[in-house]
Amino acid sequence: MVKNDIMPFHLFNYQGNNYVINIENMRASSIDEMTTKNLERIVTEPETLLTPSIEEALNKLGLISEAGIKVKALPRKESYSIVNIALLLTQSCNLRCTYCYGDGGEYGTGGTMEEKTALQAVDWLIEQSGKVKKINIIFFGGEPFINFPIMKKVVEYAEQRVIELDKEVGFSVTTNATLLDDDKISFIKEHNIHIIISIDGPKEIQDKQRPFAGGQGSYDVILPKIKKLLKVLPDTRAHAVLVDDSKTHIVKNALTEIGFSEVSIMPASPSLFDRSLEKAKQARKLKGMLNEMELEVKAWISNTKNRDVEALKILRSNSELAQSLLSFLHNQKKQYACGAGLKFVGVSCSGDIYLCHRFVGMEDYKLGNIFSKTLDREKYQESPITQMEECINCFAKHYCAGGCKHDNAGSCGSGFKPSEDMCQMKRREVELAAATVSMFNDGDRAFLMEYEIFPPKPCPLDF
Repeated sequence: MVKNDIMPFHLFNYQGNNYVINIENMRASSIDEMTTKNLERIVTEPETLLTPSIEEALNKLGLISEAGIKVKALPRKESYSIVNIALLLTQSCNLRCTYCYGDGGEYGTGGTMEEKTALQAVDWLIEQSGKVKKINIIFFGGEPFINFPIMKKVVEYAEQRVIELDKEVGFSVTTNATLLDDDKISFIKEHNIHIIISIDGPKEIQDKQRPFAGGQGSYDVILPKIKKLLKVLPDTRAHAVLVDDSKTHIVKNALTEIGFSEVSIMPASPSLFDRSLEKAKQARKLKGMLNEMELEVKAWISNTKNRDVEALKILRSNSELAQSLLSFLHNQKKQYACGAGLKFVGVSCSGDIYLCHRFVGMEDYKLGNIFSKTLDREKYQESPITQMEECINCFAKHYCAGGCKHDNAGSCGSGFKPSEDMCQMKRREVELAAATVSMFNDGDRAFLMEYEIFPPKPCPLDF
């Protein structure tokens, strides 16, 4: 007899074929009509006795044990060491992006980080990292290059401190590219700083969504600077924010034509600084991104079957499905959507510590200050999968893991309540990835690993 009302599997149909997701093991399989009917019977009649045919189907899919069908509870982990910080060198920006979640880059207070605060942030991170060898500092803003002198001091100081302590440090910066010049590009290359360019697509979209503070467009200013950067650092990634979902393909193509080899896209998140805006509570239009994922399924299958390595590498670098495909290929189970409050925090200009860079200026999400020993992050240690009602019974929980807390807060008023429109998108993303992986045979999987389209599955004995 089935001993738990919560089914550890999810059934769905894609293009006339039936599939099942083993939720607890993050596995996916195509199934025949008889197996589908047996599993549907369990869903509709949860107290049904397990007939030999049903039991055989469940055993094949790894959905049954001596204890019956049940969902395993995830154990809570001990507190994580903080090893990554987003350092807001300035809470000021020279652009006025129409969708900015950071109140024009000021995060409510504005300001510029002083040297004393910046260097203390490095010391604080080193102390928090404990025995972990590698730490990471992300330069953020506003526009971080507004405070380039302090960026240089932080890099110099952190590089010296880690040598003294036998640690390592990595740097990254997210920039709108408006202030890039030869000096900054040389500095980025010299210190191996990973750079991400925020750019929203072709001229008409970029100028409309990311104008300067005075209202003029920014595309013509940043394009030659980006071209110069890409000549020196061709692997630079572009990140675009999607406002109009019908333009998804246009944005990707435009950024690829500029020369970016890797492009990521995210739908705009509501701002927490203006709760009067009714649009913050309206469902976003995500049909364009969903359509892109549908097209990707065909591309992944055809390019894999044709063994087209070059096409697959291009697809992988611009893919919306790649991460969910990897989750099934590696049978990964996430407990948290990201490292916010766990391994990662945001640090404001004044040294206040927040759940992440997106929450800077929001008192409810302040965790402490780098000049103090107190750090209040206990409530973020529990996995959302075990705490959020919407997640507990969701088949996508081990991939989505509760979603971005900032996006949740902007859409629903609480970081602990997921946004329904994002839930819908993530659930479909998981189904599409599950169907795609189910169409791969053993040879396909070996090919994808051999040619490094995806990394090989980690050995469970590796420590």
